[in-house]
Amino acid sequence: MQQRIAKFNRILKIREDSRRNEQAILAAERSEERAVMSHITQLEGEKAQAIHDFSTAGIQTVSANDLWFQRQFIDAIDTDISRGKSSLAEVRTRIANTEARLVERHKDVRIMETYIDHLKEASFQEELGIEQNELDDVATMQYSRKES
Repeated sequence: MQQRIAKFNRILKIREDSRRNEQAILAAERSEERAVMSHITQLEGEKAQAIHDFSTAGIQTVSANDLWFQRQFIDAIDTDISRGKSSLAEVRTRIANTEARLVERHKDVRIMETYIDHLKEASFQEELGIEQNELDDVATMQYSRKES
């Protein structure tokens, strides 16, 4: 029985390692999500500043070329924001998939822990039974000696 418990403890350790790996992947993906969100926020700030500069350009004397370049700059920032949002959606999809895998790994670990606990309990009950039989044998021998 002890060999069986040791075998399942090794399997449990492998499953726990798998769960830890998924947790590390999830942490990295969440870090990536925060970085992408920070980048998008920065781009939105740049866009707001560029729009402000563009709107105040009408007050000043500027050439049509300058206005065109400012507008192109705003469009480029919009494109970067769109790419960032697309990247953010991809990261969030990966996070959702990783969370689903992590839940499965956690279930596997819990199932294995429960099974090992049942094996340990059965082993303990078996040892108690053996011990009780030995005590009964000793008591029987003691009783039979007193009878003779």
